[in-house]
Amino acid sequence: MVKKKFTTTKRVKGRLYQYFRKDGRYVRLPDDPNSEEYDREYWRLMRGGGALSQRFTFEKLIQSYKRSPRWEGLAPRTKADYSKVLEYLAGTIGQKDPTKMRRSTIIEAQMANKHRARFANYIPHMLSILFEHAVDLDWQRDNPAKGIEKIKTGEGHKPWPKPAVATFRKNVRGLERLAFELALGTGQRASDLTRMKWSDIEDDGIWVTQGKTGVRLWIPFTDSLRAILDETPRKSLHWILSDDFGRQLGYDYIQKKFLKARKELGLEGYGFHGLRYSAAGELAEAGCTDHQIAAITGHKSLSMIQKYSKSANQKRLAQQAQTLREQNKNGS
Repeated sequence: MVKKKFTTTKRVKGRLYQYFRKDGRYVRLPDDPNSEEYDREYWRLMRGGGALSQRFTFEKLIQSYKRSPRWEGLAPRTKADYSKVLEYLAGTIGQKDPTKMRRSTIIEAQMANKHRARFANYIPHMLSILFEHAVDLDWQRDNPAKGIEKIKTGEGHKPWPKPAVATFRKNVRGLERLAFELALGTGQRASDLTRMKWSDIEDDGIWVTQGKTGVRLWIPFTDSLRAILDETPRKSLHWILSDDFGRQLGYDYIQKKFLKARKELGLEGYGFHGLRYSAAGELAEAGCTDHQIAAITGHKSLSMIQKYSKSANQKRLAQQAQTLREQNKNGS
């Protein structure tokens, strides 16, 4: 009998076994190579069916990743962000073989979502993480998603200029004003504000555990934040941002209320995250070092702090330069 393509044999404990071997993977065939059963299974595998096609799938890779230390070590906020992309990948390519994924296909998927740039950039990022896990599993040798360039998203969130801050403070009271002062005073993300408790207040400051990084920080109060907290009635035994019944308010609810207040004042262009930029900017203008700013914002990357404080530092240095310039003129 002529040996069929992609077939091989293995002898185990004196017994000969038949296998279909392709791309480094083995699938057991019926023992008798002359049988109709063997022939039927062989041609099914040649057409891409059977156990061979189902051995490696993105769905299985995602399930394995979610059982791995890589996943367990993530902060809750990061898990929530990743889960949205993993759900999208499972729904679109769940039954595809990751070992056959081409780099060009990943870029095509990214560009197909360019209308939502942040999500689009998460696709190659998440696939890169999955492929690293696949390498660990010895499913493949390389990571085709590694180093794919992100879609440019412009300047992103804008810091609040001083006139906008003054306008908001002059015209807004209640929950929106409290959320505003918490964001600007502590420099934290909006999602972290929702978890702040009255019991977290200590020594004229507040303890914060960041949802995204897991970093625990103690942040002293600014005068404005201290004043608003002093005048805020405690409707909840726990949550600083709560409804009239003392229940914790969610991120979406606060964002909706905050957006309404901004629209009424013509400040739609400035969002919650812009207040985080503004906090870093105020610290930079005051002459704080990058490490001092990080002690407030919780950033691990100094490059991110420099991004936040870039314009404030430029302004401060320019003022110093002009002062020296004038001093030199007057002294000449």
